[in-house]
Amino acid sequence: MRWSAYLAIAAKALSAHKLRSLLTVLSITLGAFAIVLMTSLAEGGLLTLGHGIEQLGGARLILVAPKAPERAERKKTMYVTGFTRRDRDRLARGVPHVAEHTMYAMLGSRDVTSDEGKEDRTDFIAADSGFLAAFRMPIARGRTFSDEEDRRRARICVAGPKLAARLWRGDPIGRWVTVGALRCRVIGVLADADRMGVNFGFSWVDLLVAPLDTAADVEKAVSTSALLVIKTDDVRNNDPVKRIVNALLVDRHHGVDDFTLLDFSSIMQKFEAMFATMKAIVGLIAGVALLIGGVGVMNMMLVSVSERVREIGIRKALGASPRDISAQFLAEAALLSGFGGLLGVAGGAAAAELASAVIRRFTPSWIGAVSMPAVVAALLVSSGVGVIFGWLPAQRAGRLDPVAAMRR
Repeated sequence: MRWSAYLAIAAKALSAHKLRSLLTVLSITLGAFAIVLMTSLAEGGLLTLGHGIEQLGGARLILVAPKAPERAERKKTMYVTGFTRRDRDRLARGVPHVAEHTMYAMLGSRDVTSDEGKEDRTDFIAADSGFLAAFRMPIARGRTFSDEEDRRRARICVAGPKLAARLWRGDPIGRWVTVGALRCRVIGVLADADRMGVNFGFSWVDLLVAPLDTAADVEKAVSTSALLVIKTDDVRNNDPVKRIVNALLVDRHHGVDDFTLLDFSSIMQKFEAMFATMKAIVGLIAGVALLIGGVGVMNMMLVSVSERVREIGIRKALGASPRDISAQFLAEAALLSGFGGLLGVAGGAAAAELASAVIRRFTPSWIGAVSMPAVVAALLVSSGVGVIFGWLPAQRAGRLDPVAAMRR
């Protein structure tokens, strides 16, 4: 007998007990639904975070940060501590394969006061003219400051969209804001470009950016806390760029190791491995629901065998082999689990799309995804669960003695 005939008979047998079949299908559906939904949301989070980092350069980023020296500490008195504009320019001109670079200092959360008398608190950043471009922070209104304005210490600044909305009722361009000992005129407002999960020590939308040299006149911490960000033209060139940068800084700092280089290529590899592990754990946890559903399939099939003993005896008496009987019950188990898996996958994909739409209302940068590996895995596992857990009842049905079965 062909499998199409087995499936046709199985569908008829299952339809005779609609409620029981529906409850068994539901247990498989919930398992497949959980696998697709949870894995898709995990993948969406990974894509969102990865996209935010890739916008900044991803694995091509190299961060040069100051740190306490571990050797030759006494030599610190022989040079100016921290990074200077000369350091930045020398690295930019003397290092091949550098596509972009910038220098900035995070000055922490500061109290600010607008010319309307409104007070607030925001992240204060001192940066060079390449900062906004390097970090892909577009201007919504106004403009950014130039390198020439930075060199002549112009009292100007760029505000984040959330800060601008809180400090001024109208157009913030041309208005004045005071932060500490610095009073600057707002020449630009950033676009709302929040990057979920990507943190470089400041908010992407709630901040105030002033020219580096302008802020250095009133903030001593600028010279000692400044960071250098280098973006290479290709991730394969990260190692030679790091070696050259390290040699130049060691020479400039007279052998004092008061800086550290962070290569984002290795960080990205660890990040991807971590998220792959998280997705696997999420899938395994959701897969437990499928195993529970498999127990439900086995229970139903055992009940079905016990209820249809006489039918099995009659079929064997008419010439059906034990293999035919076993195949018939396996077909019923596979049909139950396969149909449940199909419903679960469809529902999980729809729920993932709906959840992504809801998340995007609160986090516009969210990238929705339906995990195709999870879809395929849910279908295969749900079908496999039906076959595996239906094997014992099918074998029990095939081994029944036809004479004893017909007497029941």
